[in-house]
Amino acid sequence: MKRTLPFHPLLFAVAPILFLYSHNVAKLPISPAELLLPLAVSLGATVILWLVLCPLFRSVRRAALVVSLFLVLFFLYGHVFNAVGAKTGHAPLLAASAVIIACGVVLAVRRRSGFSGLTVLLNLVSTALVAINLVAGVPPLLRPRMPASESPEASLPGTKGFPDIYYIILDSYARQDVLERIYHYDNSDFTDYLRSKGFLVASRSRPNYAQTYLSLASSLNMTYLDSVAQEVGPESDDHSPLLGMIAHNRVVGFLRQHGYTIVSFASGYTGTELADADVHFAPRWALGEFENVLISTTALPLFLKLAFRQSEDDLERQRVLYAFERLPDAARLRPPVFVFCHVVAPHPPFIFGPNGEKVNSKDFYTFIEGSPSGNVDEQKVREDFIEGYCNQLAFVTLKTRETVDRILARSSRPPVIILQGDHGPGSFRNWDELDPGQLAERMAILNAYTLPQASSGPAWYDSISPVNTFRMVLDRVFGETLPLLPDKSWFSTFKRPFRFFDADHPETYEAARYKRAAPLTILAFRPAGTPALANPGRYARKLAGLRYPGEARRVAGIRFRQVRAGPEGLSVQSAYQAYRDAVKSGDVPDLGTECDSFAGRGPDRVPVTALFFYPPTPPDSVR
Repeated sequence: MKRTLPFHPLLFAVAPILFLYSHNVAKLPISPAELLLPLAVSLGATVILWLVLCPLFRSVRRAALVVSLFLVLFFLYGHVFNAVGAKTGHAPLLAASAVIIACGVVLAVRRRSGFSGLTVLLNLVSTALVAINLVAGVPPLLRPRMPASESPEASLPGTKGFPDIYYIILDSYARQDVLERIYHYDNSDFTDYLRSKGFLVASRSRPNYAQTYLSLASSLNMTYLDSVAQEVGPESDDHSPLLGMIAHNRVVGFLRQHGYTIVSFASGYTGTELADADVHFAPRWALGEFENVLISTTALPLFLKLAFRQSEDDLERQRVLYAFERLPDAARLRPPVFVFCHVVAPHPPFIFGPNGEKVNSKDFYTFIEGSPSGNVDEQKVREDFIEGYCNQLAFVTLKTRETVDRILARSSRPPVIILQGDHGPGSFRNWDELDPGQLAERMAILNAYTLPQASSGPAWYDSISPVNTFRMVLDRVFGETLPLLPDKSWFSTFKRPFRFFDADHPETYEAARYKRAAPLTILAFRPAGTPALANPGRYARKLAGLRYPGEARRVAGIRFRQVRAGPEGLSVQSAYQAYRDAVKSGDVPDLGTECDSFAGRGPDRVPVTALFFYPPTPPDSVR
């Protein structure tokens, strides 16, 4: 045991990165190549720190223990700060970390033991962590991907003389009437400017979906996402089909067949980079989505501020400014060009003042708007959100005007320019408890186009939605005859992106929300002769977990009925009929007609068929 070599610092240097990868790869198709730079940097820094400490401690083992302690605190810092930082700030966390490090150093110096046993333990723990995350990260890489959408047949392959097309997504850019009513912001100067430049401004436009990936997967493929939702199921949070649809979308496929040069810009979002574009614009220090998330979970943002005077806000600020600065340069490429640029603004974090001043973003305004937090004043947060959003919107509007002027000046022929919000803003705080009245804010977007004059085909209208954007463009530019789809808007939460609710009928969301929050009464049918349960309450909670995985459902009570059934138990239809018969005979109280069901092996591995009843939705809760 005395000869045990300490290799745990090397494994603790990679385990948190692998954990973050394996945790997210199930939802997003993160390329394994994205791991190379973080792993190399982490291992390199660990080796350097270890080599520096070895002479000081005069022991490889003692230095290894201090290095591993530092790594654990370093990689946990962001998680701890996200949990309590909005209330405590950095100072207490830094002080606590310093005390822990100091205690570790003192223990390593003064203790006479050679730490052989602790070294073996840490080697085993670190090896197990790496192995577990490797095993968890491999299966998602092997799952089949959704097939890419096919392009419509190109009627004029290789024809020259087509106009350049700019598709510029201004993330969360709201419609003028919503800005006036909810944000008390007058944006009429901008819409008047756009009309003066020949833009058609859709004054009643709404997004088709309430989230970026859903919205862009729909608009770039000119279709709704019903088939995708049916494929993955309403309970799924797997975004990889959406990212596949964006990366291999129908619009780009069509334009490639017509000889277009495809141009994309770094956005910081994995799904909107269009990495296989012919030309990709990115600032020198552009980080990907995985790298940004990884940095936010560590203490690295503090080191960046102290050592390089650079923060995450500075890097994001540079990315936004770079996009506006370089967008007009696409006009100098081999024509015709299709430019796709997703600018993550005026979406938070709020890092610009109205004239471009540097602003330090609030800790609770990250890329997820409306994140619930129990550590802050909800009303104050909403007021701060509105102020930060309006200031950033003013600057984004200013830069958009400058960019449009420069694009028009550099274009040899009138281009098609599409300025579009992917969804509206979200000053509300909790997506899972959303008041349907707030849908008006989320489901209203800026939507403005420059288009060639139409001699035939569908006419422009001011409530056009993104799903019809390129149906209209392909008709005007290429003479395609793709019919326009009905303009519908669907809301869904981050946790259940494929569980769609009609935004025109918010009562459907309210009813579903009530259903998910209402306490359940369970009627469970088990085979005759099954012994009674020692803890029915625990069984009921576990049974609810089987029916509603990942959801904390309350159970009001459970009733058991023993029935004669085959080895697989009773069918759901037979269980419901047995319930109605028992109600008629008075053996079971009438629990209503609204219920979900589960049939299969129960928590104790005995077949069970369960009906989950919830109270009917009160009429006064549906607006």
